[in-house]
Amino acid sequence: MLKKRRYLIFWNRLIEKKSIKDILIYLEEKTNNNNFPKYKTLIIFGETKDEFSKNDLVYFNTNTYVVFYLINDDTNDIYMDDSWISEMGLNYKKYVRRINDIVKKGI
Repeated sequence: MLKKRRYLIFWNRLIEKKSIKDILIYLEEKTNNNNFPKYKTLIIFGETKDEFSKNDLVYFNTNTYVVFYLINDDTNDIYMDDSWISEMGLNYKKYVRRINDIVKKGI
């Protein structure tokens, strides 16, 4: 069931704080159709030059979680918030741990 509800998206453009709202609108437009289930988690990987707090990285509307994993290559900082896992259930912990390991090895 989880396999059908989580999507990993690699964002090809620089993610800035001021562009988050536009990205969320874009993702909503692209995923509100019959190709995606009603309830879903979108995990967005991207590059940034900005600094983010954990509150800036997790968004939820009535049926979609959007979680950002952002990397600043200049400073080797990783911006993420994995506190959302508890909301999704214990099965998500193993997936997020794997993602965290991959991201940390890549830097």
